[in-house]
Amino acid sequence: MKLNYLVTLLFSVALMTTSCVKDEVYNGPAAITNVAFNPSSVTPDDAVAVSATVIAITGIESAQIFYKVDAGSFVAVPMTAGAANTYEGSIPKQVDKATIVFYVSAKTKTGIENKSAEKTYKVGAIPVNYAAIVLNEIDGNTKYVELYNNSAAPVNISGMIVLKNTVSLKNADGTPNFVVPVGTILPAGGYGIIKCSGYTAVADAAAITVGTVSDGMSAKQTLLLELAKPDGTVISTFSRGVSPWGTTISAIAVTDSYSRVPNGSATWKLALQTPGKANSAATGDIPAL
Repeated sequence: MKLNYLVTLLFSVALMTTSCVKDEVYNGPAAITNVAFNPSSVTPDDAVAVSATVIAITGIESAQIFYKVDAGSFVAVPMTAGAANTYEGSIPKQVDKATIVFYVSAKTKTGIENKSAEKTYKVGAIPVNYAAIVLNEIDGNTKYVELYNNSAAPVNISGMIVLKNTVSLKNADGTPNFVVPVGTILPAGGYGIIKCSGYTAVADAAAITVGTVSDGMSAKQTLLLELAKPDGTVISTFSRGVSPWGTTISAIAVTDSYSRVPNGSATWKLALQTPGKANSAATGDIPAL
């Protein structure tokens, strides 16, 4: 009888002990994997998208990118949650030759923090493809010069020069030597408009305004127009008639401009005005006189 009682007592104690033990939720740091950045080749025109997979059983309270530029201090950028435990954020554009070091940090809802291994990239400017930029349309009626990026990549045209009759265009205030302002970029297949004195055109909304000059453009004068790289090397030319430049000759239709036809090609024709977009079909040849 005592034996039975002892066995029952031991069984009861064991049962009570087992029932008092609860499963504990893992309370460790978040796992941060698949850290990646895009684009892989970064230029000064690129903000860099950073993504990572961040998982914690207790849930994620926040995730951040910490980045530093060269020997500077780390700066925090918040990340936002996406599908499948993915978090995303962006590192702002940085100057050419800057070295960027970054890592992803995450905090669980129980306050435990963790961070990924560091990654590094260096900013490198794409060599400027000046050869892709051409004088594409010149209009002496509504007064503009159109530039065209005849390539599949953006081109920084800062510092380029336009010459009329061998002399640089003037700035809007009449001072000499107009140059394309710093930071002017023509997108791939994009158009830029230089507004001349008396400008009345309505350019396509997608076109870049390159600048405003005090020079006029005439549809009834001999004309030499040249586009040059910042070092003065001429890379694109239009001429009507011969020197002496600026001599009065025949007019063209008020609806026409001097245009490369087909758009961006080597052949100049008369065509209907299309400021800031692809040139239209030719309406005729450009009269020499």
